Amino acid sequence: MRRWPMAVVLTGLSLAGCKGLKEMFSARPEVVAEAKGQELKVERLATLMTTLKGIPETRQAAEFLANIWVDYTLVSQAIAAGRDLGDSATATEAMWPELAEARGSRWHEVLLAHRVPLDSAVADSVYNADHVRIFQHILFRVEPNAEPPARTAARRKAEQVLAKIKAGGNFAQLAKQNSDDPGSKGQGGYLPASPRGKWVTAFDSAGWALAPGAMTGIVESPFGYHIIRRPPAAEVRDRLLSYTRDLFSQKLDSVYLDSLGIRKHLKVAGDAPASIRKALADRDNSPKSAERLASYDGGDVTVAYFMRWVSALGPAWASDLVGRPDSTVKQFVRLIGQNKLLLQQADSAGVGVTPDEWASLLQRYRNELDTLRMSLGIAGNDLSDPATPPAERARVAAMKLDAFWDQLAVKRSRPRPIPGQLAAFLRREGGFRVEQGALDRTVELAREYKMKADSAAQAPKPVPPGTPQPGAAPTAPAPGGK
Repeated sequence: MRRWPMAVVLTGLSLAGCKGLKEMFSARPEVVAEAKGQELKVERLATLMTTLKGIPETRQAAEFLANIWVDYTLVSQAIAAGRDLGDSATATEAMWPELAEARGSRWHEVLLAHRVPLDSAVADSVYNADHVRIFQHILFRVEPNAEPPARTAARRKAEQVLAKIKAGGNFAQLAKQNSDDPGSKGQGGYLPASPRGKWVTAFDSAGWALAPGAMTGIVESPFGYHIIRRPPAAEVRDRLLSYTRDLFSQKLDSVYLDSLGIRKHLKVAGDAPASIRKALADRDNSPKSAERLASYDGGDVTVAYFMRWVSALGPAWASDLVGRPDSTVKQFVRLIGQNKLLLQQADSAGVGVTPDEWASLLQRYRNELDTLRMSLGIAGNDLSDPATPPAERARVAAMKLDAFWDQLAVKRSRPRPIPGQLAAFLRREGGFRVEQGALDRTVELAREYKMKADSAAQAPKPVPPGTPQPGAAPTAPAPGGK
């Protein structure tokens, strides 16, 4: 008769006695993370939590540090193994979000050029329709709690500038010289095109009362004093064209992506939200999952593809998504599917980044990689010399990384995540783990260390012998003393 494997295991354990079984299930792992043969002990991580700046004694913080340690270790050990992380292939993987965005933008420009021909007549039509307006203004800021002398000084300055404009001064030039609005000052006082009601009431009412080319006197608002001008159509034609293109662009994006999904029969799986929450709870394994979240003609959106976007958007975004309703999660999966289809169309049309764009992206990535190597202390020749045995290079890399963490602790600094998607790329190759059970033990230990440190800081310092104590009787002089 064949026995159930777990029953065999439990029977074998019972022969060793209840004590052995109890110890096995109550044992706490001593290693909280591993990466490429290197280990991060619970005690080490707990110590870092109590010495690094701004790190609370929480499970989330412990997991954050453990994962940063994994990322740094994967990078340092890859370099020790002789890999050129600055090569084009690795850069392509590490910078795929930027490359995807550039390809999508190029394809978007192609679609826009073919579907939305705009000329100056369109801008004049928008100006004359008067649904939106572009204003120029010069702000003389006055704080809400300013004293009367400050208000008087600001108004006097506004009156002087207004007199210069009326005398023929250039409004844009005077705005650059005098305005206290940092958003429009460098633009010569020009504000974005906006409908009625966009600005505070006093400003909005005064601005919408202006005829083309007209200017107000001094207008007071909660921000201070303004001089407002409505530029004539010829001055703002380019700005109105840009505004109109943006409107068409937004509508085009929405309509085009929706129609693309319909044509390709894009369908989100009913259990996609549950699969996503499960994937986000197991980030060590989910980047390699082929589970399907959505399907379309000729392809699909897998958990692995979704996790690539998660790593690009960041942990805060992922944490927010977990708490969203299923309908919102499904909508995001649909957007990822539409984006994938759009990029496929761009590839089919031969639309991609230009050589200059790629050269710029590659140089930026290599600069960031060099900065990372310098900060981690792994930029020396002792890690890249092929004459040094691989095992020795791996040992030296681990030592340098330990020294880096010690330096952070001394400076009470916070570690920084690896820029780009280099860490996510190296993680997809495997060779690491974070022991979830050990994180709880790490937090317990970190809190113990913190309590001991606080107690030691509050304990009274020992008093040297012979030091007078407050309220104590004077000590008799020693024999022969004076």
